[in-house]
Amino acid sequence: MQAARTIRVILTAGLVAGAGLALNLGVASASANSHDSDAIFVSPVGASTNAGESCNTARYATIQAAVNAAPKWATVVVCKGTYTEDVVVSAPLNLEGRNATIKGSPTTTFLCDQLGPMGPGAAPCLAGVTIRSSHVEVSGFTVTGAIGEGILATGTLAGGSISDVRITDNWVVGNNTGGIPPNPTSPYPQCAAQGQIPGDCGEGIHLMGVAHSVVRSNHSSANEGGILLTDEFGPTHGNLIADNTVTGNLFDCGITVPGHNPFALDASGNPQPLVAGVYNNVIRGNRITGNGLLGEGAGILFANAGPGTASYNNLVEDNYIAGNQLSGVTMHAHTLPPGTFEDLNGNRIIDNVIGRNNVGSQFVPGDPLDGPPAQDFKTTGILVFSGTVPVHVTIKDNSISDDHYGVWLGVSRNVAVSSDGNSFQDVSKHFFIFS
Repeated sequence: MQAARTIRVILTAGLVAGAGLALNLGVASASANSHDSDAIFVSPVGASTNAGESCNTARYATIQAAVNAAPKWATVVVCKGTYTEDVVVSAPLNLEGRNATIKGSPTTTFLCDQLGPMGPGAAPCLAGVTIRSSHVEVSGFTVTGAIGEGILATGTLAGGSISDVRITDNWVVGNNTGGIPPNPTSPYPQCAAQGQIPGDCGEGIHLMGVAHSVVRSNHSSANEGGILLTDEFGPTHGNLIADNTVTGNLFDCGITVPGHNPFALDASGNPQPLVAGVYNNVIRGNRITGNGLLGEGAGILFANAGPGTASYNNLVEDNYIAGNQLSGVTMHAHTLPPGTFEDLNGNRIIDNVIGRNNVGSQFVPGDPLDGPPAQDFKTTGILVFSGTVPVHVTIKDNSISDDHYGVWLGVSRNVAVSSDGNSFQDVSKHFFIFS
């Protein structure tokens, strides 16, 4: 992974998804008024001749068959067992696992919008669980072995963003197998590397064009990366990423928040929040440790893929971040051609506990497209880099320890920081400005 997770995004300018700008934490669960008596049951020993009233009398032996048969707003209860399949949810639904494991396998005939070396198109859905509808909840599963993401919530090229999705209490382990290690011939288009720039397989959990949704109390480990928020198919905003454990994702970041869509800004650099952008998301109360140990990987990364992209006004609060390959929180803005823009402004890092990070001590801010204008070879808590565009961030009330650099800023003429109330313990340089 390069720091900016650069990806060639070839999209039409007509991507529009209606979206409010405020964070909505009152996401309605599809199961709010459901009971077992109303549920559809799935069991490894399910049979169509059964009564369908419990796990012992389930009518369905595969999750996809139950999902296909379920009416809108139904609850599908998946009983104890291992289900070797990829599951696609295309309507409002509550998918509830009870000691259930989804072992990803390319079984589905559904096609998903994809981006890859050839640009937009359709390809088989290869996540363990793919959510393609608003008003969906997925909870209580172990998801492992998928070629693509463990759990993917995605908008579409035609319809834009989806909303009101809940991904809670899942154990998402050992997914993105199409990109572990990153390779140029992956069967998953988003994993396919292009030259020096690796593919973007989507991590353990991926929100791609998703608004006003919740990712809470999940465990994401041993994937290529942990949790990813992107905007290929419409804006990703107003989401809550809370109380997750994100650890040991070996080739990428713990939580990555990059702007990928080149239409997030207009030609003058103004945000187009109804079209694209990754903004107004809250990352709170997560434990983010030991990511990127076999490649590049920050604890939390904010970055942009190039001109017209935007990741702005996001909040990082009350997280514990330590032991990651790159800096605990990393922000990277490209070196851009004159007259072009990206937006990394307004991101806030507040009240986090940040231990020893950049443990690989090899981060080169920049990438093969804009070269290494500055280098940080020391352990670092927070790093903010901008090649050419002005970036303003807030770094406040954080506790940073056991690093050479507490906060590394470069290049100084481009980065402005509002800072107050940070504490430093066993940190050689509290603030370092590369000029």
